[in-house]
Amino acid sequence: MTDAFAFKLSKIPHAPGVYLWKNISNEIIYIGKAIDLFKRTHQYFLKHEDGKTNLLVNEISDIDFIVVNNENESLILEANLIRKHQPKYNVLLKNSNSYPYIVLTNEPHPRLLYTNDLKTNKGNYFGPFVSNKIDAYSLFKLLTRILPFRKCKTTPKQKCLYYDMHQCLGPCIRNIDQNAYTQYIQQVHDFFGGNIKEIVTQLEISEETLSNNMNFEEAQKTHETIKDLLRVAKILKESQLVFLKSNQTVDVIGYVISNNTICITIFSYIDGKLLLKNNQICDLYGQGEEEILNYLFQYYDNNKNLPANVYISLPNNLLKQLTNQLKINFINPLTGKYKTIIKNAMDNARKSLASNYLVYKNKFNRSVKAYEDFKTLIGNSQLSLIHIFDISNLFSENKVGAMVVLENGNFNKSSYKKFIIKDANSISDTQCMREVIQRQYSRAINENKKLPGLIIVDGGKHQVNVCKDALHLCKLNIQVIGLAKNSKHQTDKIVFENGTEYKIPINGNVYQFLLNIQEEVHRFAISFFKQKKIKQLFNSQLDNIPGVGQKTIKKLLDFYGSIDNIKKANISEIEQLVDKKTAKLIKTILK
Repeated sequence: MTDAFAFKLSKIPHAPGVYLWKNISNEIIYIGKAIDLFKRTHQYFLKHEDGKTNLLVNEISDIDFIVVNNENESLILEANLIRKHQPKYNVLLKNSNSYPYIVLTNEPHPRLLYTNDLKTNKGNYFGPFVSNKIDAYSLFKLLTRILPFRKCKTTPKQKCLYYDMHQCLGPCIRNIDQNAYTQYIQQVHDFFGGNIKEIVTQLEISEETLSNNMNFEEAQKTHETIKDLLRVAKILKESQLVFLKSNQTVDVIGYVISNNTICITIFSYIDGKLLLKNNQICDLYGQGEEEILNYLFQYYDNNKNLPANVYISLPNNLLKQLTNQLKINFINPLTGKYKTIIKNAMDNARKSLASNYLVYKNKFNRSVKAYEDFKTLIGNSQLSLIHIFDISNLFSENKVGAMVVLENGNFNKSSYKKFIIKDANSISDTQCMREVIQRQYSRAINENKKLPGLIIVDGGKHQVNVCKDALHLCKLNIQVIGLAKNSKHQTDKIVFENGTEYKIPINGNVYQFLLNIQEEVHRFAISFFKQKKIKQLFNSQLDNIPGVGQKTIKKLLDFYGSIDNIKKANISEIEQLVDKKTAKLIKTILK
């Protein structure tokens, strides 16, 4: 365990929540819940007899956590995140959803149902109920007894016992106007929203009437019903902030500023469930709100799957600016559930900053020093803009190029470029590199774009020379270096234009700086290559499905990324992107 990781663990709060163990590649390998995050996470590093736990601990390199309000929320959040990320050390809960819900159907004569199957097109879902303080089925039976909704699955032709007991309005024997259900529907919503005044008042009147009529046994039953409702209503006030009744996709953002450092936490709710948490820590150079504005512009401009609404505590003029620019509704809720979630996000941001501050500062300081050392090494102290190139292909198919941009030592993702290799004769990586360099800088000259002070290519002297030749054709003289690998395919040398080589000390700041650059451009190139390859496979299976055109294919590809992900999705999820008939057809064909 490194000192930085130990410090991070020491700052984990004594609070309920969910923890996410990560490996050296930043992959989530285990998700767990805890009443006390600090105690639970530290237990992993005690001596264990269990072989599985030891395997897990040996792979742990980092941790993330989300603080919630109570055990009920942590149970729901854990299940949602496991189903989303499918960590390899989580065996249980991967594909199960055993939590019960109570459903008010959207039928002409509505019913109350008890179910474990979350299908949002059936009606309004209330739950999930995971606390052992509430017996969901008993609550369901209680509500069906006091509210006169239809009990039968199909409407019979004669009345039943429920009608005689005044527990059903009797649509089987008389015409019931849908407006007759309005007050009862409202009572259900009020009850689960924490307002039970109306329903309790009616029961109290009923209790008094029964007592006046000397029906003391029924009066006592009604009194017990009132007590049960009041007890459950009190428990329901423990807001389940990790589950929204709406099936919208929204983001909720909190931020905190301390010691000229800002931490922004973004909670992403997908179909009403909290599934993602994004943390960003950076130094504050201007006004705090200004820095947040700049970050949000970059974050959502590069994000394909945009939320319907974003909730954040910012002044109205900034909300309007963000809404107009990004075409997303930015809202500052003054009351209600989203205001409470913002407070929770701010609390998480505060705790994340405390836990990650030392790690961030060490990384930032090393990065600044590494950049300065690198500039000295290549003899360019004024260097501000670097372009890094990589080529990716499989057996000369689907050849693509990628350019990553480093500006003042930081990645500028808005300037990244992708290239599909057009020349069929470009077989080798160097031929592809020549094409990419010529295309990039011919366009840059025509569009009067800022040129880099340095170009970095993957390879040795041959790749550097090819790059210089391509620049010469564009009548440009830009410094070029190559990053060459040894026999073990590990980068270990910088190759200069004159053919000289510099062996990079493996434990130095410059080595880590260049390794980060290579990993970023390789990641960007590979992701583009996979996207292009997936699109071909994707099209071949979906092109011939009736009702699925190129726009629909693109929409599905952008959202799911792969056929495997669509296979895992249920029909109700796919229906968010296409109509019901097409969704069923897609699932049938992919089976």
